[in-house]
Amino acid sequence: MGRTMGQDSLRALGEQYAAEADKLSEMIKACKERRRFAIGRGNAAEAQRLERLAELHNQQRSDLLRLSAWLRHYYDTSPEENLEQKRRSAHADYYGCIA
Repeated sequence: MGRTMGQDSLRALGEQYAAEADKLSEMIKACKERRRFAIGRGNAAEAQRLERLAELHNQQRSDLLRLSAWLRHYYDTSPEENLEQKRRSAHADYYGCIA
């Protein structure tokens, strides 16, 4: 049984979310580096702001990865896999990405 256009669109959206999560990873890294420089300059307020921003980006990244895994695996209906195997695969995919 082939996938429909809607299924392909959701899978593509899931892949796009995973790519956006990668971009957020880079933003988190940049925030942490800028925070380190702010601490070195003695600018505690800026360091605290950057820490909160990194936390926000990290939460966004986690949400995108969760949605990405769900969208990419939602319509998987290959007959060789049973439901439990699909659930474990999606679970491993999600938690492997956020580790």
